[in-house]
Amino acid sequence: MGMPLRIDEAIRIIFALLPVLLFLGALRLMDSYKLVSGRKVGATLAAGAAAAVICFVLNRAIFLQFPEYQDQYARFGAPVAEELAKGAFWIFLIATARVAFLVDSAICGFGVGAGFALIENIFYLQALEDRGIGIWLLRGFGTAVMHGGVAAIGALVSVYLSESRKWRGPPQFAPGLALAILLHSLFNQGVLSPVGSMAITVAALPLVFLVVFYMSERSLRRWLGGKLDQDIDMIAMIASGQFKQTPQGAYLMSLNDSFPPEVRGDMLTLLHLTLEISARAKGDLMLRETGLKVPPNPALESQFRELRYLERSIGPTGMLAVRPLLSQTPRDLWEMRHLRQ
Repeated sequence: MGMPLRIDEAIRIIFALLPVLLFLGALRLMDSYKLVSGRKVGATLAAGAAAAVICFVLNRAIFLQFPEYQDQYARFGAPVAEELAKGAFWIFLIATARVAFLVDSAICGFGVGAGFALIENIFYLQALEDRGIGIWLLRGFGTAVMHGGVAAIGALVSVYLSESRKWRGPPQFAPGLALAILLHSLFNQGVLSPVGSMAITVAALPLVFLVVFYMSERSLRRWLGGKLDQDIDMIAMIASGQFKQTPQGAYLMSLNDSFPPEVRGDMLTLLHLTLEISARAKGDLMLRETGLKVPPNPALESQFRELRYLERSIGPTGMLAVRPLLSQTPRDLWEMRHLRQ
């Protein structure tokens, strides 16, 4: 049997690992729409842990190769390497529409940073086991929360640019990454005392997230209401035969010379089915906000099978032609992924 854990060792572990996890848990509790599943939070923690291992190997190699530049690298080089490593996963989540709102981007970005900080502090618990409680208080409430906070801010900026400026591709992610690197580097500069840096981090981040969550949920509520009404109206027009009188119907009619009637019929069916699934996803989010649990719908799998069949039947050229009728914003793509989970 191993030696029993001493009280001072237990306190060091608690200070080093618990604060960032509590912060992450608080962010999830603040999300009234429950946009981020426990499985996705686990994936962000694992991705952050993997990034920490990669950076440990890289940083150690650089320290050994250039020992005279350790201080400069810690202040300027390490923030670049670490934020790029952490950013790889939250960029993947946003680029593939697995994250589409400010709230879930903040949670997932912080989750990646939290996973990074946990592995980093576990390493330091071994390397600095003789240090007093104060160093772990600073690492747990300061450095660890900073890792989560700057990654979350980078993800927030990227989703904001997608929502408000419609930026896509590298220009969407470059400003958020640059800001995360800058904030991380400033933290490492040691301009303030370690206690001062920790105090600002712990005090400022909750205020930032409270404002962001409040504004995001107001925006999300307006989007849900307005977009749901549009979806329902369009479904009713298709069912009543009035769709031809809409701009979307006129566009579909303009394809008469390019595609046979059966393909155009599949296009209309695809549009109708996409609108139904979109309306269902928005209804589920509204129910979640009220605290109701949404039961799984057994008909969804058959609807998604029909979607795949229609896409194959329409073909690549037809899908390019019908795409202007289908809402393909990151939020709309997120809806599809959300219902498939």
